[in-house]
Amino acid sequence: MRVPRIFIFDIIDTNDEYILDRDQSHYLKNVLRLKTSMKVRLFNGSGYEYLGIINKISKNSVNVAVLSRERKNNESPLKVNLIIAISRASKFDYLIQKLTELGVSSITPIQSERSEIKIRSKDQSKKIEHWEKIAISACQQCDRDGPPKIHWIGDFSSTVTARSENAKFMLEPSAKYTLSAITKEPKEICILSGPEGGFSPKEHLLADEHGFKPLSLGPRILRTETAPIVALSIAQSKWGDCK
Repeated sequence: MRVPRIFIFDIIDTNDEYILDRDQSHYLKNVLRLKTSMKVRLFNGSGYEYLGIINKISKNSVNVAVLSRERKNNESPLKVNLIIAISRASKFDYLIQKLTELGVSSITPIQSERSEIKIRSKDQSKKIEHWEKIAISACQQCDRDGPPKIHWIGDFSSTVTARSENAKFMLEPSAKYTLSAITKEPKEICILSGPEGGFSPKEHLLADEHGFKPLSLGPRILRTETAPIVALSIAQSKWGDCK
């Protein structure tokens, strides 16, 4: 049986004991059906993974004693920051999960002029927390060192104008420029992906003024939940840990 991985928001030391939270404990106890003396791996984004053993199971918690640690570095050498127009809940949840598995560094959700979903300011905190949980769950499954950073929801203008990466791209089906045309290998890139109706002419102009090159992923029109995944996959294949 594969030893399960659990992400915790804490400094981890060998020979210490950690009480997992209610959700993590439920997962180990009721979903995986683990028992005392069974092994668990803990990680916190530090680049290390800690092997532990369950030494106590109670109604709402599981105690894990850390035995040893090992260096773990499964992060891509290419840093990819994605700016994505918010889509419907199930689509965006799917995106968070798959982009995490593919090694995205950060995700910035935005509300553009043609976004089909508008999220009120008072609901942002709950949404971010929900997406962070999805990223952590995907991270535990795919052996990443830690989850990507999920930024607060921004508007198109302030988000685009604040980017400082040297390589910036805006996904656009009609563009002639493709990733294969890039000869210089970047270390960090920013990819801007729009809503189902695409970006408005005003947004296109602003992105162009701030160095975003229109980028095509091929002759077919990809859905909003497909395009960022394809773009990240190509980038990882060309410059990241899949090359």
